[in-house]
Amino acid sequence: SWQRASNMVEACASPCGGPFRSRPRTYQGTQSKTLTVGWDKLGTRVATGGADASGGTAIIWRTTETHCQRESTLKGHKQGVEHLCWDPNNANMLCTVSGDASVRLWDVRSRAAVHNLTISGKNRNVAWRPDSSAMAVSNDKDVISFIDVKTFKVVDKLNRGKAVNEMTWDKTGEMFLVTTGTGIVEVMSYPELGTPINQLKAHMSSACCIAVDSTGQHFATGGTDALVSLWDAESFCCLNSFAKLDSPVKSLGFDHCGKYLAYTSEDCVLSFVEVATGALVHEEVTKSPLQHLAWSPTRPAIAYVGDVEKGKEVLSIYKLEAS
Repeated sequence: SWQRASNMVEACASPCGGPFRSRPRTYQGTQSKTLTVGWDKLGTRVATGGADASGGTAIIWRTTETHCQRESTLKGHKQGVEHLCWDPNNANMLCTVSGDASVRLWDVRSRAAVHNLTISGKNRNVAWRPDSSAMAVSNDKDVISFIDVKTFKVVDKLNRGKAVNEMTWDKTGEMFLVTTGTGIVEVMSYPELGTPINQLKAHMSSACCIAVDSTGQHFATGGTDALVSLWDAESFCCLNSFAKLDSPVKSLGFDHCGKYLAYTSEDCVLSFVEVATGALVHEEVTKSPLQHLAWSPTRPAIAYVGDVEKGKEVLSIYKLEAS
């Protein structure tokens, strides 16, 4: 069952101000094609994933409040890194998935892959359970493989007979949410993974991306219908829909305290809405469509990839100012 609130927000841009006074800082040296970005649990490192001439790589960047510097490059994938995810409880462990069918677990201190697992199909997305005990990896065959992190072996598989996109656990790790090509978000108990306990008609066409806020109170979804929907994580009621975009939503996420939701599409704009009011508080225009975004888990800063500067892709970090 599902319920949609009556308020759909036709968001309109507001003047730049408040915490959005600054400009993003950009950093050269990413992959020639960058697809994914993520922060470690401490907010001191950013990883970007993508492809260079040599194959798939993950680049590690050391960040502070005022600076960001390239630290190391993790090499080994034969094809581009499609998605990456940091261990939610260990700032040194990073997982990358690639179209070469491999899943690699890296210790970024040694720049070495401590595990390398091959899964049939081209891997697309990865999610880590909040207690770090398991990971989920989806592929182009629409199969989700669940990996026991200690053994780094596949212990379960899920095939719902429909296209699957991004997936995530809720903050308790007891529910697993999957976005699907039908626009439905399926909610399943974990680790049972039986019949969905809820099926949310989130979008009129494919549901592409999903994110849960740090408080566990809300989650958001984005779809090819150019809508972003905000949900109550307990009642599964749709609280708001944001309908200003003209193209499919590519990535979204909540800031470290759940105050803001950011999202992007192929429209060359990064949008910020206030969760409590649904108001669009800022739009940051970009030169190119963005691929992926990620908020720092410890401070009001967002990293995103896909923008260009002097003809080359860059890592951008936008720090919100104190109000």
